[in-house]
Amino acid sequence: MSKAERQVPWQVLAALLARDPARRGLVGVVDEAQAAAALQAAAASLAAARQVAIVTGFAIPDAPQPAAETDGPPGAVYLAWALAELGIEPILISDAFGIPLLAAGCAARGLPESCLVEFPFEPLGGRERNAPQLAATTDRWIAQFAARRGKGLTHLIAIERCGPSHTRASLEAQGADAATLALFEEEVPPAHRDACHNMRGIDITPFTAKTHRLFEHFAQHPDVTTIGVGDGGNELGMGSLPWSRLRGAIPFGPGGQIACRIATQHLLICGVSNWGGYALALATARLRGLTARLAPGDLASERQVIEHLVRETSAVDGVTRLREATVDGLPLETYLQILGGLRRAVELAP
Repeated sequence: MSKAERQVPWQVLAALLARDPARRGLVGVVDEAQAAAALQAAAASLAAARQVAIVTGFAIPDAPQPAAETDGPPGAVYLAWALAELGIEPILISDAFGIPLLAAGCAARGLPESCLVEFPFEPLGGRERNAPQLAATTDRWIAQFAARRGKGLTHLIAIERCGPSHTRASLEAQGADAATLALFEEEVPPAHRDACHNMRGIDITPFTAKTHRLFEHFAQHPDVTTIGVGDGGNELGMGSLPWSRLRGAIPFGPGGQIACRIATQHLLICGVSNWGGYALALATARLRGLTARLAPGDLASERQVIEHLVRETSAVDGVTRLREATVDGLPLETYLQILGGLRRAVELAP
């Protein structure tokens, strides 16, 4: 452990991320020491970053008007803003549901629109399933991104981004035994395999562009580090945990059905995913000795960002499905307490 890493209160930060006021329950899938080690490893890697792509945006199709939720984009924008302040190039990626939220967040944080990149949907007929043969548009886009805008990519991060569920092949790749495979066959109908689900177990694959293939692509590039941040078990990165372990920890819906199969090198499990973005930003700044540069990212400014985001877009709370300035059903007064605690832990005023 470097001297800079020893100066970061990793266990304090991890304990704050494990707060669960919305009673999601997933944070207990890893213990405090594991959570602190995961955050430390992710932030230490990010401190040496040069170009970072952050993928976010979780569609809520059963809202009054289908839109992305308020968990994900605020944390992604905060992290992108922090990276820019630290001299690291950020790229924010989402599909048509998430881009308006990112644009509003960037405007509120003073980030240029040039850092936004829209990930395409497949044409009608290719959106309903995640089969590789239905990803021609996606794969062309990824090849172009990797060769041009993302040519210097060192890190790829997902914050509250839904990913496809397991298949028998993905369980076999995890080394699942015969009993686990039999349980999977019994619990997960074929129609719900390799599909994106919300926390209610509803298949939202048609509303989720295939950003998981970006992670599958860069998994083959050892010079790109991947990080996943989530709170429910259905997000990109959760495949880092065995299906059998994750299945039993998801407190809502059919856990084995919604558990995401996409793994990342580092996984942060939080009470609310946005908090993981805040923690990565603050820990990275502390490691680089530039914490003071994030002084403007206080609670008042983050409240303004979220309120602006909801006011200017169709963003909804992912739990209530209402267009309101709340996150995962939490009023901002409760939600922002964690950001305040994280900032105090790295010796910044809330």
